[in-house]
Amino acid sequence: MQIIVFILIILLIPSVYFSARFFLLSKNIKGATNDFKEISENIEANRKLTFAYPNKEFENLLKEINEYLGKTQADKIRYIKREEEIRKEIENISHDLRTPLTSILGYLELMRDETSTNEEKEEYISIIERKSKGLQNLIQSFYDLSRLESKEYKMKMEVVDIHKELREQLLEFYNEFDKNGINVELDIGEEPISILGDINALERIFTNLIQNAIKYSETKFNVSLRKKDEEVIIIFANDTKGLHEYELEKLFKRFYMKDASRNNQSSGLGLTITNLLIQAMGGEIQAEVDKEWIRFKVKFMIK
Repeated sequence: MQIIVFILIILLIPSVYFSARFFLLSKNIKGATNDFKEISENIEANRKLTFAYPNKEFENLLKEINEYLGKTQADKIRYIKREEEIRKEIENISHDLRTPLTSILGYLELMRDETSTNEEKEEYISIIERKSKGLQNLIQSFYDLSRLESKEYKMKMEVVDIHKELREQLLEFYNEFDKNGINVELDIGEEPISILGDINALERIFTNLIQNAIKYSETKFNVSLRKKDEEVIIIFANDTKGLHEYELEKLFKRFYMKDASRNNQSSGLGLTITNLLIQAMGGEIQAEVDKEWIRFKVKFMIK
């Protein structure tokens, strides 16, 4: 009889052990299932699956699921952020297109006014032409940005004297500097420097950076050009107020404007397009703030 009881006890121990393990595993699965359902319904919440009772196999399973959840949560957050950016960009595009269109329609209405003199009508036509040209340039900027970001912008690469191109672009804006009371200092030398680039893209890069300086300069604008090893380095610097270092990373983002009201007839695409054009030619651009100066440093490889 004692032997039978002993045998029964021996047989009962594994049964109790495995029953306990099964019970705890069931509790883990039930808890993880409930947690997983809650997390799935609110995937952007940074939550992970946990287990109440130790189990090596179940722990490995939850680890794999948590890695997947982490990636899914990160993708969801990026998606939400991108959706918000797209919404804001659509608002900006709508505003930038609506502003000149509203102005054009307003002056067309004034031209229909029988009390308007011929002199006034001539003035209205001049304004309409100017606004239409601005609208055309704006649409072209949207188109060029799309082609640059999709790598469809075709570059005509050839040997270019970058010193000559820079000097000519600076001369074209001489009257603008004078009209805005901006003192210009140049340190670009006289020596030709050849790079492999697209002339039209270079002209646009220089124009965008010069116009940006005219828009935001207080009284000074400096340009330097020099060779260093196998690189040519061009620095555009102007004095400015109210620009902080934390804003630098935003300067090359689409539609970013320091003037949040967007009332200066600018799309905020100039520096974005400049950056993409420079990259397409194998160069790079950096921005830095030093006290009340902002500097844009452009680098290209020398041919």
